[in-house]
Amino acid sequence: MSSLDALSTATSGLQAQSAAFQNISGNIANAQTTAFKATDTSFADLVSRQQLSETVDWRSVLTNNRAGSITFGSRSTDMAVSGDGYFTVKTPTGVSSNGQPTFSANAVYTRRGDFQLDQNGYLVNAAGYYLMGSPIDPVTGATSTALQPLQFDMTTEQPNLGVLQSLSIGANGKLQGTYSKGQTVDVASLPVATFRGEGFMSQGDGGTFGATATSGAAQYTNSSTVVGYALEASNVDLTDQMTSMVQAQQAYSASTRVVTVSNEMLQTITNLTI
Repeated sequence: MSSLDALSTATSGLQAQSAAFQNISGNIANAQTTAFKATDTSFADLVSRQQLSETVDWRSVLTNNRAGSITFGSRSTDMAVSGDGYFTVKTPTGVSSNGQPTFSANAVYTRRGDFQLDQNGYLVNAAGYYLMGSPIDPVTGATSTALQPLQFDMTTEQPNLGVLQSLSIGANGKLQGTYSKGQTVDVASLPVATFRGEGFMSQGDGGTFGATATSGAAQYTNSSTVVGYALEASNVDLTDQMTSMVQAQQAYSASTRVVTVSNEMLQTITNLTI
């Protein structure tokens, strides 16, 4: 391996460790973010035909299949998925002429369950994503077959029930409404989305993930349940992150030393040819 090759290898090492630092810093910053999923960094060497390690390759690895611990929530609409899977949510794209939000065509998926009612009666989490579910008629008990952003009317009186007062998650994992005449009934089903290739989902902002050709489409098998007054904590392990940060710092320092030595060797060769 020539000095130029060594310089190229060391530079690739610096780039790889810089990426690792970026992932680590993001993980540490979000250690207290609800349902945040850490991003790990994987490294692999690229070997030449002469069996020399020429450069280092790296890629970010999602840990969305590693659940955080379930903690007690502060609101009746706080919820968490117990087991595998995700809430289905949609992104708002604008506001219609009547002041109602409009939504993107495709759904995304999240385990962030810090939902609360907005001024229009939609359940929205702290990252701004709208919860999707199957509405249940509180009077007849009929369930819609289509997933849609859940919106609730807190002003109109329902026959034999009165006006909707509050929402919560029932023991059956469904969203329930408590009405002014004292009854609590199911008002929406919350199917949990699962994926065959969960580790191949794409990562979005606000703790969301998208389906890809490799992950497959969402499946709603209802093998997991939704629990109320609960939130999933971040899956970031600060001890692991600190250890990774020290290792990355040492590797980065070593690569800078290789750059310095390679530069000195090139300078020596240049002087010899003059």
